Amino acid sequence: MEASMGIEDLVGAWPDDQPKLRRFFLDLTARAAEKPAVDCELVARAGVSYSFRAALENGNRRRPVFFLVDVVVSASEPWFLSVCFYEDEISDPEEIGNAVPQGLFGETGYCFDVEAEDPATLAYLDDRLGEAYEAARRK
Repeated sequence: MEASMGIEDLVGAWPDDQPKLRRFFLDLTARAAEKPAVDCELVARAGVSYSFRAALENGNRRRPVFFLVDVVVSASEPWFLSVCFYEDEISDPEEIGNAVPQGLFGETGYCFDVEAEDPATLAYLDDRLGEAYEAARRK
């Protein structure tokens, strides 16, 4: 079951031993939310993940999002992020992501798993976010 919730709820539920990953999530999603004409939503899938979704406000695009971050939760393992875009809307010059066939609303997604905060990775994903945003605006 999916349910909408607030970022504050997610931050409050975040494990105390992963504050840097929480900061990474907040920094990256804030960069998406700050872009002009973007709607953001956080969807909880109980016991599985929290899904941050960014879409253009106008809704004239057939794809529901241009950027998605799943916070993958576990009671026994550390949480991690799966930062996803549509494969045909970004580049990956460092080849650190993975194509996920049918993985993003039935289309091929391109995802980057993040297990720890890293400024270089944040900058790299921010560049991918910029590419995805511009691609979404053109379509």
